[in-house]
Amino acid sequence: MASADSKVVFVTGANQGLGLAIIEVAGLRYPDNVYILGSRDVGKGEEGVQQLREKGVKARVDVVQLEVDNDEHITAAVDYVAKAYGRLNVPVNNAGMLRGVGVREDDPAAIRATYASLFDVHVTSVAVLTLIFKPLLYRARAAARRMFRVPPYGASKVALNGLTAHLQVDENDRAADDAAHPEAPSLGPRIRFFISNPGVLATSFSGFHPRGKAPQLGAESAVRLIGDAEGEYDDYIQWEFEGGEMRKVLW
Repeated sequence: MASADSKVVFVTGANQGLGLAIIEVAGLRYPDNVYILGSRDVGKGEEGVQQLREKGVKARVDVVQLEVDNDEHITAAVDYVAKAYGRLNVPVNNAGMLRGVGVREDDPAAIRATYASLFDVHVTSVAVLTLIFKPLLYRARAAARRMFRVPPYGASKVALNGLTAHLQVDENDRAADDAAHPEAPSLGPRIRFFISNPGVLATSFSGFHPRGKAPQLGAESAVRLIGDAEGEYDDYIQWEFEGGEMRKVLW
């Protein structure tokens, strides 16, 4: 069981690359937190934990099987977090897919399948995870936070931006209504929604791009948002870490 002062952090797509780097950097910086490593393959997730241990991460790291477009996995993951910790402070929606590079533009079925897959993973699944985890976020004593990784696809990126903004406005309205009616039961502290922009990384996701930066550097913006004091980054949604500082990313 996590201590009352620690945070429970769930990172999807975390057996390698950026997701694993987020747990590595955060685990070294905030060792009292609990980290849940979501992985499509449990064995690869366990290998990721071993890599973290070799790099000096002593924080608790659990492995949960999660394919973000598999509703049975999602339901099981929520049940696990609820039973093990009773709350969730920070879900990091990092899972992504690389598909559609060089898709034939004269094949309607191929175009449709490509866009459907991209939106399912990068937008629809993010919405599903966000809403299904909300009750556990409201149980968190500290203000809950949420990070969305920006996928490298124009259309799904725009949709993700819009989804994030919509979720934040809806939550702000809910919190304002709570404040205006203190006599009524409150769901809990305001959830904050962010997009963390890691930039181009030298990972398998990018084919180890020759100009990509180390995933640990790309993880910095997400890790800073995980450790954010209430209000420090509250005036904007999308952030990146460049030049040694957090910067706003314009839409």
